[in-house]
Amino acid sequence: MFLLLATAGPAWSAETRTFERVQLLEAKGETSAGASLGDIDRDGDLDIVLAKGRHWPLDNLILRNDGKGNFTTGKLPAEADRTYSAALADLDGDGSLDLVVSNDRPDRKVIYLNDGRGNFRSAGTFGRPEWSTRYITVADLNGDARPDIIVANRSGNPAKPVPCFVCLNDGKGAFPTEIPLPTQSATIIVAADLDGDGKIDLFVPHRDGGQSLIFWNDGTGKFPAAPVPVGPKPSSVRAAVAADLDGDGHLDLVTGDAQTGMFVHRGEGRRSFAAPVALGEKSGAPYSIGVMDLNRDGKLDLVVGRQAARGSVFFNQSSPQKLHFTDTAWGDGQGAVYGVALGDLDGDGWPDIVAARSEAPNGIWFSGAPGKK
Repeated sequence: MFLLLATAGPAWSAETRTFERVQLLEAKGETSAGASLGDIDRDGDLDIVLAKGRHWPLDNLILRNDGKGNFTTGKLPAEADRTYSAALADLDGDGSLDLVVSNDRPDRKVIYLNDGRGNFRSAGTFGRPEWSTRYITVADLNGDARPDIIVANRSGNPAKPVPCFVCLNDGKGAFPTEIPLPTQSATIIVAADLDGDGKIDLFVPHRDGGQSLIFWNDGTGKFPAAPVPVGPKPSSVRAAVAADLDGDGHLDLVTGDAQTGMFVHRGEGRRSFAAPVALGEKSGAPYSIGVMDLNRDGKLDLVVGRQAARGSVFFNQSSPQKLHFTDTAWGDGQGAVYGVALGDLDGDGWPDIVAARSEAPNGIWFSGAPGKK
């Protein structure tokens, strides 16, 4: 494996950004695992949903933004539960962002519909309470213009593998159809058109020592072909994203392995990915990854949250001929950053970092010019 070049920090320029100004969102650290951003009340700014309750029940929180990065905090109208992730999407086609909440067993997995003003009501469930659900994402898998739910279930026992599931939307925001995927253990699933055929495929990294897999979509939300193995075996991947990092027109896969560090699998087209190459130095287990153009240079950058270590922002300077990143640190190194979400929260035009943490308060790290907080 070859180490991708990552220097101590990006060369300072008009577009260079740092993340030094922090705003904590809670007074104490609990067990949060996910953060989602979206304009839930349709007032033109990004609000925050915090998924809380990893391992034991807590209340999930809705933080309404005033447009300048000041928030009013409320709770979802439900009992406390064991939530690992919550995804915002318009489930019923009314133009408002609804909410899918994934809970670990024995809790129900819950759908909340939005009244258009950011008020949520419980509108049913999906999946099964006994699923050991760690993560959900939403994507239109069958081309009906309604988002479906993809569920990542974990098994820490190799002798007892568990399937992940696709739950198809009936068009009205209910999910009666469950399609199992022959997986073993996952805490993240990436939904993206990995082969450029216009259909959303699924990359399912293995969490507990087995083989990561790609499932190719037939266009109906079903995956009849045998999954294709990707990357090394064994693997212990907690975090992953898909993005065209080198600008060659093919999506690349980025994985964060809790044992071995960060890696990039370059997409080569024709459903082929190159052998993984290491990204940066190994320093703190990577627990979460976000992707966005953070310095407005037209290239997608990477944000990594870690366990008990400062995170990394990998500013992308790659070309189709060469992967190249510069690395700058963010965060305070406290707790474990189980989730990151990226977006402009204070209205200055620059994306900020929201961190969902366990054993440390959740917070926002705002983008700023070098030397300014």
